[in-house]
Amino acid sequence: MPVTVRLLLPILATLAASVPAAAAAVVAPLVVRAVAPVDPVQGADARLHLAYELLIMNFASSQVSLDTVEALDAATETVVARMQGPDLGGMLRLAGGAGGTAIGAGASATLFMDVSLPAGARAPRALSHRFAITVAPGATPPPEPGDRDPSPPAAKAITFVGAPVGVAQRRAVVLSSPLRGPRWLVANGCCTPITAHRGATLPIDGTIRVAERFAIDFVQLAGDGRLFTGDKSQLSSYAFYGVEVLSVARGIVVETENALPEQVPATRPPDATISNAAGNHVIVDIGDGRFALYAHLQPGSVRVRKGDHVRRGQPLGLLGNSGNTDAPHLHFHVMDAPSPLVANGLPYVLASFTGEGRLTNEDALWNGEPATIDRGALAGAHADQLPLDDEIVAFP
Repeated sequence: MPVTVRLLLPILATLAASVPAAAAAVVAPLVVRAVAPVDPVQGADARLHLAYELLIMNFASSQVSLDTVEALDAATETVVARMQGPDLGGMLRLAGGAGGTAIGAGASATLFMDVSLPAGARAPRALSHRFAITVAPGATPPPEPGDRDPSPPAAKAITFVGAPVGVAQRRAVVLSSPLRGPRWLVANGCCTPITAHRGATLPIDGTIRVAERFAIDFVQLAGDGRLFTGDKSQLSSYAFYGVEVLSVARGIVVETENALPEQVPATRPPDATISNAAGNHVIVDIGDGRFALYAHLQPGSVRVRKGDHVRRGQPLGLLGNSGNTDAPHLHFHVMDAPSPLVANGLPYVLASFTGEGRLTNEDALWNGEPATIDRGALAGAHADQLPLDDEIVAFP
């Protein structure tokens, strides 16, 4: 005789209630998994960054609040990172774009992790995560005639450990710089806060892809610290428009686009799609399952073709404003497949650059004001490190 749904639900409820409080297994309404394995990278702050994402789904019929999330070395259960309060809310993106740390009934969210370890530290071989959550009470049924009003159910606090993820032990690939000269601003860089790159978690073919996890938008400040001079809707107002873009490594060209038109700066492109988001671009297979993307190049400026062998430092094209862009810049990242978006982003470090400080007035800069720079932040010579968000760097 088949078991009916009405019988099955009480059975599940009984099983859940029978789990001892001290047991290793904890019945919790959240399902959490890592989007991809973790790839460490040495940042310009001399710390080892483990940037990755956790996809969270709430299977409860009521709201669940994240109180604390801790990343643990899975082997030793040592806490290597902890987030709570505003810090946690700032790295959590709820489906639909709402803020806060409360995940609605049946809803989902993405938690963007940045485990930052001291200089010289070794990355754990695997991570797990401890979640302290509060489950809101479900709806209270109306009382029957003559009954007393039922006491409202209480919220429930639960702590559980889960979401294991492996950590790659290979070093990030060492690359040369894709540009030359001083005052290059690292816009939308790694690793916090959630930028347009880190937050670009795209559901494609039933899988979450994070191709731009370590991507950088390079723009250059003028000598007076401004991004543009004059009308910001004119390409000629950006002095760095048209500079040469250089190959960061030897490799084989696997894809190019060279015929898309320039966009008008200071406006959102009306015709941007997934297929043309990178604009005119070059993708180079640099070996070991890594592919370098150079995006938003000038139309007609691409100097290589599919199948060409390129050398380190070779000019590939000119910095432009094609594709999904609202200002001239070079978008650069490394990925695990030859597609600008259907891939996962991989870390990389640059062999040599000089830190010139860190931008502190990003909004004002994009409105035409000169940059305000903390000259002491991340300053000096750097080798085999990843430039970080809002850092200003000079390339040899």
